[in-house]
Amino acid sequence: MATPGIEVADNGANNDVELSEAEKELVREELKKTENEILTLRQLLNARQKHVATLKRKLGISPLNEITSEVSQGLKTVKETPAYQKTSEDMRNSSFFKSFESKLGSAYNNAKMAASTSIDHLAGAARPPSANGAGSQAQTPSGQPPAPLS
Repeated sequence: MATPGIEVADNGANNDVELSEAEKELVREELKKTENEILTLRQLLNARQKHVATLKRKLGISPLNEITSEVSQGLKTVKETPAYQKTSEDMRNSSFFKSFESKLGSAYNNAKMAASTSIDHLAGAARPPSANGAGSQAQTPSGQPPAPLS
């Protein structure tokens, strides 16, 4: 079975030619030597990869940080392409997108106002009666009692 990633060079030798015992022994020795070199290189690569991992750990670079950085760089590269920029511009200029953007902005503003009003009511209810100046019932700016929170 061949070692993955190792290409066998075709040096024009015919596989049908029989080798003498001395030649076979030389080829076996060469094969053993090459396999040992491959094993040594794999061990060296493994040691270097462990060293890289140690250095990254000391620098606080986690695998998640690396992935995040690579994804961010990839997105930046894509966004800089003319095809992406043209598609983005076409999409932003479409009537569907403008309608959606308007509706989303309106919904956001409504939610923001509702949250602000609720916070104001909660803050008013949390004040002691003497701080309200009007008794125990919290009042809205219009003088009406606040609507119940639901």
